[in-house]
Amino acid sequence: MVITEFSPHRGRRAVSTFTTVSATSTTASTVLDAADGIARVMGNRTLYLRMLGRFRNDYQDAAARIGAAIDSGDARLAHRIAHTLTGASGMICAPALHRLAGALETSLLDGAVSEAPAIDALGAALEALLPAIATLLDGEVAAPVARLAEAVAQSPRQPLVARLAALLARGDGAAVVLVDGSGVRLTAALGEAGYQALALAVNKFDFDAALVTLRQAAQVAQARQTAAQK
Repeated sequence: MVITEFSPHRGRRAVSTFTTVSATSTTASTVLDAADGIARVMGNRTLYLRMLGRFRNDYQDAAARIGAAIDSGDARLAHRIAHTLTGASGMICAPALHRLAGALETSLLDGAVSEAPAIDALGAALEALLPAIATLLDGEVAAPVARLAEAVAQSPRQPLVARLAALLARGDGAAVVLVDGSGVRLTAALGEAGYQALALAVNKFDFDAALVTLRQAAQVAQARQTAAQK
């Protein structure tokens, strides 16, 4: 298998250049660095495996979906998929895919002439990554670990929301732990609809959308509280 690394050059209209790299020269940690991924979620191996499962379900056909969006003339959708794939691959610590997705995202934003080689490279990186994910999900049993959210849940409500906003703003994987483990308190703070929309965005690793949702839900909840006090 050959993985092609994509490097866009910015300009009035982006021109794409590629460097071909043999997959056999790529280290396992370049495909998927599970140790770093677990560290990013505060050592919660169970959560990391859940993140891998969601990634596999949501992004295994990402290259095909981006290609289809481009073919149909929907550049905005193509960019959106590349954007969320960049974030998701970063969250699970898949460095090679993360670099390729980020480069494609930038190129789409810059209005590149043709993305076919970049999409092929992305597909090859996904083909290398999915078996590594399968090995972890299908061949290992997750060890139980203490959850970060258990400690966080003991803090006052407003600091919880503020802490979550800070995590989302910097793309910190601890946000997933926090949302997973603080559902009752976040529902009380944001309302059922607000929490469900927030959890959906976080579980897709779309932290930008999650941050917008969090802020909007917090504003709506605050307005309702203020109205109730009058």
